[in-house]
Amino acid sequence: MKSKYFILAALLLAMPSTMMAQQNIKKAFDALLNEKITESKTQHIFERDPQTGRKSAQADVYDFVITAPSALERLKDIRKAFDKDKEAAYSLNSGSRKRADQTDSDESMFSIVETIRSLAPITLAVGDGTAQSVSIGSMQGSDYIYACFTDKDDPDSRYRYAYAMEWVEKSKKTHVRLAVTYALRPEARDNSKDKKKSKINRIIVNGKDVSVDEPSGMLDNIFSSVLNYSTDSLLFNREKTPESWLSEFNNYKRLFLKNPDGATATHYATSIYSLCKKSAMLEPEEKKLVISELTKLKAAAKDELIQNIFEMSIKKLK
Repeated sequence: MKSKYFILAALLLAMPSTMMAQQNIKKAFDALLNEKITESKTQHIFERDPQTGRKSAQADVYDFVITAPSALERLKDIRKAFDKDKEAAYSLNSGSRKRADQTDSDESMFSIVETIRSLAPITLAVGDGTAQSVSIGSMQGSDYIYACFTDKDDPDSRYRYAYAMEWVEKSKKTHVRLAVTYALRPEARDNSKDKKKSKINRIIVNGKDVSVDEPSGMLDNIFSSVLNYSTDSLLFNREKTPESWLSEFNNYKRLFLKNPDGATATHYATSIYSLCKKSAMLEPEEKKLVISELTKLKAAAKDELIQNIFEMSIKKLK
């Protein structure tokens, strides 16, 4: 049984040596897979472009159960590895998948959207993202973390690697999913379909596959899929303006400050970071205002990773 995990380790080691951006995560994944674990399911996908011979799709997914203390320590090592490799990632997200009885009672439209997002699994694309994907966040009450890295060996920088981990304790057993996927970056998928959309994550809502790429850009797709409502006239479907940008930033800031030490704090921090990477439309005075607010958020954060995310956000605005 363990030999199957050595297959993934071999695949990871076989990746080009120049792909050093996510080396800490790769090593931490390998270390956990070499622990005493109970395998329940594996998936492997690998495709090459027949014309160029270059890899065009990959997915290695492992679902298993661990109980040994040493294996549980490996989980902590993986979380630390994501922190070590975060500077090389173009996207880093983490959070918790709530149970239905854990959702907030606030019935405002924004809170409804946030509740939907907390319940819906995230889908990591494989290849061009049209036919294959890997779900993260399907286990009720689980925690998850994932990061995306540009393939340094792709001369056009169109492809990316995504590394993800999801885990939850059930009956004194910890259920874990590890996943590595290789796919076109969101903007490359959009360009191939001649779409003019901002970068966003693919998720599944109410059984519908919704193509999105980052938390800040998913509202229109959620409204369309969940409410079955055309949002052509709504703000969420329009080109971002300084006013809409600031409004979205303020919403994330407010949600973060409601519970800066809670399970969703990292999620809101990374959402703010994603927003700050797309702040070109802001005027200098507006950026100064946002930097001032980010400084306050950093002071309110207790987690070092979150503090670093806010510091990165400030650098993006400068």
